[in-house]
Amino acid sequence: MNVQAARVTTKVLAGVCGALLLLVIAQYAGLGRGYRWAADAEGDPGHPVVGTIDSKPVSLPPATAFAAIDARPLFNEDRKPTPLDASGGEAAPPPSPLNVALTGVILDDRNHVRIAMLQDKTRNQAMALKVGMPLEGDQASWTLIEVRPRGAVFRSAANETTEVELEIAVGSPTAPRPAKPGTPAKPAAPVQPPGRVPPNAQPNTQPAATGADANADLARRIEERRKQMREDAERLRTGEKTEQPKK
Repeated sequence: MNVQAARVTTKVLAGVCGALLLLVIAQYAGLGRGYRWAADAEGDPGHPVVGTIDSKPVSLPPATAFAAIDARPLFNEDRKPTPLDASGGEAAPPPSPLNVALTGVILDDRNHVRIAMLQDKTRNQAMALKVGMPLEGDQASWTLIEVRPRGAVFRSAANETTEVELEIAVGSPTAPRPAKPGTPAKPAAPVQPPGRVPPNAQPNTQPAATGADANADLARRIEERRKQMREDAERLRTGEKTEQPKK
């Protein structure tokens, strides 16, 4: 900045300071003391009274004024009213009947585990439910509420309870195998009258082959079912422990 520009800037600042000094002197001398806030003109009839809007209650128009809106609902795609049944409410589909078979139960009082092994007859699917879990698919309105040693109790959305008893499979005796062609048939034993035993009869200490096969087949199926129930219970128990938050 040259000397000439510095002199001009000094003169401008000096003029501004002088103007502010004159304004301060004028205020001390009484300039502007005659101006004040105007008093409230409550007695003036021409002055509008504030707050008259809230003095009157709000009244809604009659319901007939909204007839056009009811006839064309805004949230329906076809803008047509939803049909109502005779009772005045919306028509609801009837709940599906319970159609399951109880094939086994798991009761573990130590770990508070109660599981019902079920067979959904509508979908032909096996499942395992704990107390408080609902069924799947069309029977989702039914919830397992109690597991007993030989039954399970379900409750529907309409507060209806139904008990399903445990089904026990009984093995049927197998039919005797037909003899191979060319093998001579064994002669049938003579029928003895009741109470008479032939002199050369030997006591039969071995069970019949048909009964032994049926018992072995039944024991094998029971053992397989127990193994499957133990595996399902272990999977449910492991999943429950995984879902609990860490302390």
